[in-house]
Amino acid sequence: MSTHAIPKDQHAVLISKFGTPEVMRYEGGVQVPDIGDNQVLIKVAYAGINPVDYKTRQGKGWGADNIQKQYFDKGWSAILGFDVAGIVVKSSSDDFAIGDKVAALSFNGQCYAEYVAVEAGLLAKVPKTVSLEQAGAVPCVGQTALQFIDFADIKAGEHVVMNAPAGGVGQLVVQLLMDKVATMGIKVTVICSPDKYDKISGLIDRNQLAGWIDYTKDDNFPNLQADVLLDLVGNEAGVRALSVLKPRARVFVLPTIWVDKLKEAGSDKNLSVEGYAVKPNGQDMTRVLKCLADSKLTLQIQQVYPLAQVVAAHTDLQKGDAFGKLVLAV
Repeated sequence: MSTHAIPKDQHAVLISKFGTPEVMRYEGGVQVPDIGDNQVLIKVAYAGINPVDYKTRQGKGWGADNIQKQYFDKGWSAILGFDVAGIVVKSSSDDFAIGDKVAALSFNGQCYAEYVAVEAGLLAKVPKTVSLEQAGAVPCVGQTALQFIDFADIKAGEHVVMNAPAGGVGQLVVQLLMDKVATMGIKVTVICSPDKYDKISGLIDRNQLAGWIDYTKDDNFPNLQADVLLDLVGNEAGVRALSVLKPRARVFVLPTIWVDKLKEAGSDKNLSVEGYAVKPNGQDMTRVLKCLADSKLTLQIQQVYPLAQVVAAHTDLQKGDAFGKLVLAV
């Protein structure tokens, strides 16, 4: 395949300080990155946006710490974005050739741009039956959901309760759990609003659920004597959900910042509480894309925005009522 003519400059979304969505600037004349050993240069087609993106932009968490050290402290602007799908235009890896369609979760960021350099070890080839739009939306939520389920190590016959089944990660977790209902005889109860309960009917057969708890009511949650809580919310919502568990049950929480709060709240039941953070890698990226290709996972995409409309996209994401993913088209 002929070499893609790579320009020197590109359009990208820059930030030079933390704050509201308006700190992001869509600008031209940004240098196209060069690649190092075992890296590829991707012409970006789609970049998924995730809650971690807006938290980083606000100055919260590890993403913001990295940007502060690597960019702001040196007087440089940074480019946000961890999810990417696109086409390889330059490669120093034997595993990826020019023209390959690829996707990755890269904690180096830089994906809100026309071109991004990514470590080959983070990449996976996109199957023919998966669109680049889907591939760009799924890296963070897909790898998180897959690894979270692996980490929880659910046993046959256990009763699992989860909250936020209609969120970005949750809608994939609930689908992966339904597979275990069929193969391992586990029971699954979800905690969500009536609106979100209606929406997940497009993803799963709700008859497979053991139950549904409507958190919008003031009633106490039932004591289900459940074995496992998959808490995708944390804070007070996570604390409230502990009442469904039996003594010495297992709690797995995203994000990890809520571990101590849940441990303290569940101390009378001797609960085991562990947090989880995704570890990006190409093997799990491949697994996620294969699940999409085999129709074992469905990913809802709510809206696609041009990269230039990133401020509107972040504003909508922060409202927190999206069902499905918001994606930037580059």
